[in-house]
Amino acid sequence: MWFANRNDEGIIYHKYFNPIPTEVIALVLTAIECCIDEWAQGLKEDIKFTSATYGSVYKGHLASLQRFQQHTASYKLLEKICDNLHDTARYVSLQFYKP
Repeated sequence: MWFANRNDEGIIYHKYFNPIPTEVIALVLTAIECCIDEWAQGLKEDIKFTSATYGSVYKGHLASLQRFQQHTASYKLLEKICDNLHDTARYVSLQFYKP
């Protein structure tokens, strides 16, 4: 999505994605939760991924990440995770998706 190839936003607008913002991680976690919810009954049920449906879920993930950052501040774990996610995504998009 943001790093699928050399022409995606994560590459073109590198300065906005380095490091990966905590808000982006919260959004990805929210999307994953939506996918899990779609299969909650054992069969796939389409659920709209909207702010009305998942806004509170997003806020919960963001708050959890912020608490994690506070509790691990001396180790800078969330910063390291964000840096690593960026570096890995950038590497993959530049190395494996050559035109």
